[in-house]
Amino acid sequence: MKKIIYILSILILIPLLLCAKEYDLTAANNAYQEQNYQKAEEEYMRLVNEGVKNYELFYNLGNTYFKLNDLGNARLYYEKAAKFKPLDAELNENIAMLLSGIKDKEEVERSFLDTLLRKIYYVFSINLLGVFVVIFFILMMAFIVLLIMSRNAVLKRIIKIFLVIFAVIFFLVTVIEIMRIRDFYSDNNAVILNEVVIAYSGPSEEFPQVFTIHEGLKVSIERYDNDWVLIKLPSGNGGWIVGSAIGII
Repeated sequence: MKKIIYILSILILIPLLLCAKEYDLTAANNAYQEQNYQKAEEEYMRLVNEGVKNYELFYNLGNTYFKLNDLGNARLYYEKAAKFKPLDAELNENIAMLLSGIKDKEEVERSFLDTLLRKIYYVFSINLLGVFVVIFFILMMAFIVLLIMSRNAVLKRIIKIFLVIFAVIFFLVTVIEIMRIRDFYSDNNAVILNEVVIAYSGPSEEFPQVFTIHEGLKVSIERYDNDWVLIKLPSGNGGWIVGSAIGII
């Protein structure tokens, strides 16, 4: 029981710590409103370097880089913001607008079923999912106690039905919560920051060139080899590029 309570506490506390650091966006927001985007970028990045992580900061920083025509960093911080609010309409509109301006086109069409499953997966925030985990665990424990104490056969059957329902919901919510936390802290995706990047068949410029990509493209990271990174493109093609050319989401 102590281990279960410990795990539940972790599922609640980890998400709450995401936005625990104090921050003040006033100076950065004022600079942005005054169209002083260079100063806004400096103020927002100061907070990023101080360890602040939240949707508003990353979203505003993405907008700032977009105004500066730095599509690589704009995409990077939009994607960081999406970890907090993946279904945010305004954010996704901005990402779609950015994608229309980058050289390497990405396939963004999703089937109806894929879209539906994505909405179900992201409908609740990580924090709220943690609360649901605790609530359904408490309900399960309460119905177990009622089942033990009850002497009525009919009531026992009813309690068992509800216990099974709550147990299934608890299991599903817990699995989704763990998956969402894993996705949030994952560093397996990145954005190309350099204007032009050449990929090689191995971790050195001595290997043959396999393709050329450009800033703003989102890629997945397969593995590292010193200063080189093996990436996979949305098309499935892979190649080695220098690690300094990417920003980890």
